[in-house]
Amino acid sequence: MRYFFILPVILLLNVFSVFSQDNEGCAKMCSRAHFPAMTQRVLYYQYPTMNKYDVKYLKLDISAETGVRNIEGSALTVVKAIQNLDSFVTELKSTMTVDSILINGTRKIFTQLADHIFVPLSPAIASGNTVNALIYYHGTASSGGVFSGSTSSGLNYTATLSESYQAREWFPCKQILSDKIDSTDIWVTTSAINKVGSNGLLQGVDALPSGKVRYRWKSNYAMNYYMPSISVGNYMEYLNYAKPLAMAPDSILIQHYLVNSTTYFNSVKANMDKTPAFVEKMSDLFSLYPFKNEKYGHSMANIGGGMEHQTMTTLSSFGSTLIAHELGHQWFGDNVTCATWNDIWLNEGFATYSEYLMVEKLNSLFAGTTPASYMLSIHNNAMSLPTGSVRVPDASIYDENRIFSSRLSYNKGGAIIHTLRFEMQNDNLFFQTLQNYQTQFKDSVATAEDFKLVAENTSGKNFTDFFNQWYYGEGYPTHNITYFKPTSDSILILVNETTSAPTSISFFKGLLELKITSATGDTTVLVNLQNNNQVFKFRFTDTPTGIVVDPNNWVLNQTGTITNGIVVPVSITSFTGTSDASCHYHFTWKTTNEINVSRYEVEKSVDGIHYSSIDSKTPLFGTQNTYNSHYDFFVADQAWFRLKIIRLDGSFLYSNAIKVNAICQPGFHLSLSPNPTRSLLQVSISMSSTEKARINIFNSIGQKVYTSSLSLNKGDNLLQIPETQQWATGTYLLETRTDSGKSLNAIFIKD
Repeated sequence: MRYFFILPVILLLNVFSVFSQDNEGCAKMCSRAHFPAMTQRVLYYQYPTMNKYDVKYLKLDISAETGVRNIEGSALTVVKAIQNLDSFVTELKSTMTVDSILINGTRKIFTQLADHIFVPLSPAIASGNTVNALIYYHGTASSGGVFSGSTSSGLNYTATLSESYQAREWFPCKQILSDKIDSTDIWVTTSAINKVGSNGLLQGVDALPSGKVRYRWKSNYAMNYYMPSISVGNYMEYLNYAKPLAMAPDSILIQHYLVNSTTYFNSVKANMDKTPAFVEKMSDLFSLYPFKNEKYGHSMANIGGGMEHQTMTTLSSFGSTLIAHELGHQWFGDNVTCATWNDIWLNEGFATYSEYLMVEKLNSLFAGTTPASYMLSIHNNAMSLPTGSVRVPDASIYDENRIFSSRLSYNKGGAIIHTLRFEMQNDNLFFQTLQNYQTQFKDSVATAEDFKLVAENTSGKNFTDFFNQWYYGEGYPTHNITYFKPTSDSILILVNETTSAPTSISFFKGLLELKITSATGDTTVLVNLQNNNQVFKFRFTDTPTGIVVDPNNWVLNQTGTITNGIVVPVSITSFTGTSDASCHYHFTWKTTNEINVSRYEVEKSVDGIHYSSIDSKTPLFGTQNTYNSHYDFFVADQAWFRLKIIRLDGSFLYSNAIKVNAICQPGFHLSLSPNPTRSLLQVSISMSSTEKARINIFNSIGQKVYTSSLSLNKGDNLLQIPETQQWATGTYLLETRTDSGKSLNAIFIKD
């Protein structure tokens, strides 16, 4: 299939071929299953003048027969100028011959070159005016956009498939996603032995001379350029009806065109009969079927899979999940279309998840398939390679093998929607998000950021991390679990995570279920991963036999090692402290077996008796670790320090205390004596320059009991505070702050 790049040129282009190296194209559910074997890639250019008009209406009046790709007839395109038009430009493959062109009823000269048609307009069409462009053409369409042949079931067919860049291979069009066609008429003349399926409602079948008939289809719903379709075949018609609750007692016509064979009909009837139930359930989940005033249906053609042509999907077979996938597209892809091919996830990821939802919600229709097994198969495919983002990179925007990658756009795309549902922890909010998205962007286009905003506004949650990890980022996590039983009524679970593409995403945050198994029964707990090597504590009185990671397959992940650990007391193998000339204390300690530690606190004392916390460290959770702490607040000529080790259950123990002598150089130096004091406190302050300062003293509950302003001279300054004899016994904080912003604190004891 052809792949296209926009070239930085003004008018025409050079065309040449390169070879695609991406072999991850569509698989069983792919709507474009015909292209993986086609490796030619063409540099592509769309003429910018097409952005100067808005397509309002398309009428195709063409002839086609089964078994051949010949197309002839006319295409009437009605557009509204949104800028002044001095030329009308549209796309049509150069393999098709243009016979004549009429603009507003007047025959015009034209040029057909580089798969475009150029029609000069003189005088120019003013902005706001309508242009009727009627193009008569004929030719043999490329096999990239039109399929023809026969099957072993006896079907003779010719059918179109235009996604993503193939509409221009069989009719004149504007292949820009943001410009939907407001309404269409599609008339097809063929031999009377055939039937013709297309979009919208069948208005009539006209008998024509020479054993010909003309099928007239009409749609009044907005439609993207790649949705108009025809399928011609020796069909039989089979009808049934869907009856969504939201439109009771009315119903929706389900119109099937399939090979005129009783044997084949009997082999697929049971699956075709699931279509009404699917329409009804998706209408409940996503909002009412968006094209309810026309129909839904299937037309059969050997296109290698399915293609979600609006209101009438083209199918090569009638598998249950394929029917569900293409029906899901009527909401996700047809009603709301991705604004760029970067965001094809909005089409294919949600159609894939529609398959899963039908397996989940209507499981009796899928014999032998459970929701868990279906999601597991999606996960396994998505994780078959370690890298790749769901979002299509700009460099691959014309590479159809990458756009329609079954692993990334389909399966990983569907898997992360399941994870998003889990993150919401509320199915009502999740499905309300899907409905709000359908309502807000009905008949239009949207980006992944648009969907993210709808999800956030509906749920009240922030999904920035989620999209950065799962949509824009690459890879998936592997979870390694170590669990401990520190007491008879509790369990500790340490979660370590590695990622398959660490240069893209080093850690996946989010919710994760863990099932604790035991001989007496299983218990499922929910954890919120925010950091690696987190430890979670739960009340658990049984003896655990193991941990199952993500038992319900909510999160795309692998399970690594599961280890039953043994809790032993943490050991502080060393605790040392030093000071430097800049009035900084430095502490280092080493630990072993710290799995049961909540945090470490460094405590200080100026008298070796009364301690207060000056720093806190979170454990690294390992067998051997080293920590460093720095305290840059000079408090005395010497001080005592110790570690407080606080366990996960709230209990604690202390290390041995160490004494550290300060070697702070004169400049701004504070000392108190005697400490403890009974009646008179002497405050010694050394200064490197003259400054004004204020001294405040606070008691142990933070009340200010003393304040004084003073002028400090260069050198040593001595202040006596006799008021201390009137104060209650306890611990006090003396604060010294200069006008230049320097400050020192000291603690003293009043006996």
